[in-house]
Formats: sequence, C-alpha cells, structure tokens
Amino acid sequence: MKFKLKPKSIAVIELTLYPNWYPGKVKSIGDTDKVRGNLALQSINWGIKRGYRMVISDAGSSPTFQKELSKFSQIIFLKRQGETRAAGRRQGILAASVIKGVKVILRTEPEKVSIVKDCIPQISSPILRGKTDIVAPKRNPILFHQTYPKYMWQSEIAGNKNYNNLLHKFNLLPKNQSFDAFFGPIAFSNRPEILQLFLEKYTVIRHPFSKIGKYVNPEEWSNNYLFPVIKALYQGLKVMSKEINFRYPKEQKLNEETIDNGSLSKFMTKRKEQRLGFIEELICFIKYLHNDSKSGLKRIE
Repeated sequence: MKFKLKPKSIAVIELTLYPNWYPGKVKSIGDTDKVRGNLALQSINWGIKRGYRMVISDAGSSPTFQKELSKFSQIIFLKRQGETRAAGRRQGILAASVIKGVKVILRTEPEKVSIVKDCIPQISSPILRGKTDIVAPKRNPILFHQTYPKYMWQSEIAGNKNYNNLLHKFNLLPKNQSFDAFFGPIAFSNRPEILQLFLEKYTVIRHPFSKIGKYVNPEEWSNNYLFPVIKALYQGLKVMSKEINFRYPKEQKLNEETIDNGSLSKFMTKRKEQRLGFIEELICFIKYLHNDSKSGLKRIE
C-alpha cells in the first residue's frame, strides 16, 4: 500500500520573539526583528496552508506582531513560560503532544520558511513509516554553501566537523555517518519514551573549560535539541540524519551580512559563541552519560 502523509498528524513548534517588529515595509535591512518577524509570519502561513498543526510560543513580541499572530485562528498560541528558549520549546512540545492525532512533533526556527513550505514531508515520513524514532535533518551541501552568509557557512562547517569527530571518537555515531548539529530543526515520534528525552532539563554546574565557559547554557540550545539526539544514540534508539533541500531566506542572508544597525558584527559574534558552546556542552554531556563526576553537568528535571 502506498504511504500517504496526513498533514494533521504533524505538529510544528515555533518560538517567536520580535520586540522591535513593526507593520508595513522594511525600513532597513538591518532591522533584524522586522526581517525575521516577517519570515516567521510567512512560515506560519505556509504551515496552515500545508495543513500542519502549528504551535507558536511567543516570549514578548511587539503588540503589533502579536496582533498579526491573532489573525491566524488555526494556530495554538502560547505565551512563553520561563525565560529560556528551551523553556519555550518544552511548553510547545507538551502542548503539541496532546493534540489528537499528532504522531510527529517537529521543532524549527520560525524564520526557516523553507522547512515548513518544502521539507516537512521529507523529514517526517521516516518517522510516520516506523523507520526511525528521530530525524535530524541536514542541509544539502550545495544549497548550504550557496544560500548562507559566507562567514556562517564557514563557522558551521567547522563546528559540524568538530562535533562529529567527537561523536565518532566516543562511538556514538558510525564513522560513515554525520549530523548537521548547527542546523536547528528536529523531528521526533510523539511516543512517551521519545517525548521524555525532549523534556529533560540539564544545567551546567561547573565549567570544565574556563576560557569558553561563559558561552555555555544548555537551556538555550542543547536541551530538547542536541542532548536528546545524543542520549537516543547512547541508548541505541533509531536516529536518522536525512539530507533535505533547505534554502536559507534571501532576506535573512542580507540582514546578517549588512553593517546596518550592527547586524554583521552581532551575528558573527553569535556564530562564534554558538560553535564554542555547542562543543563544550557536548563534551560535558558525553562525560555525564559515562557517569564522570567531572562532567560539570546536572539533570534537574
């Protein structure tokens, strides 16, 4: 029997936070909240068109942006509880998990319009067909190089190489496989044992590497994104890394390359901090999984 994907079996979680978003045309390509907020609205609109269950957690966007959100009667709108991104993601995951008929939960950044518009069937099908528990998408290398800012492509290529080298070194991943850890989207089966992995919360209680310790906070990225994938690998669960034809938005690329409003400097610093922080968090988590008392990591939920 030919497999037919049912859009309503897929819940998409997106976190929004655009305090400086304003209506109308973009006044400056350096207005990051305006550029990203516009992309988020496009992403939500495409999700509704495609028939997915859209769960939006907002952490305090401008009243004008929230007014735009209110026009989407089909979405599940949440006011973020907690200060961190991971807190918002957990809130969205819990809300998505109880929607009747939802079998796959997919979390993505709202600005990644191409994920919702073009890629969800590719990402979700292996889970819906019972071939895997988790799908960690990876970018088509040609489109990655062509559509991203050059400094970001360089940073994330280097970061992914370091990340995968560590996964290979500790036998968490076969040598012929790799993950695109710096991409962001993740999809998983809405089953209790898988769901639990994405609800766990870890905190750093001691920084093993003092020089980069200030960049580390699992509540920003690794909790309910990278840590669940690594733990699933460690436990022998089924995790698939699937290449997709994702295209980075042109507007976002221009925003992250412009010097207007300090965008370029801000984003170059952000990418560096992310790269260093991801690697340190990975080392801490691997040590934690191996019961190393010097991991510097503690599970608190």
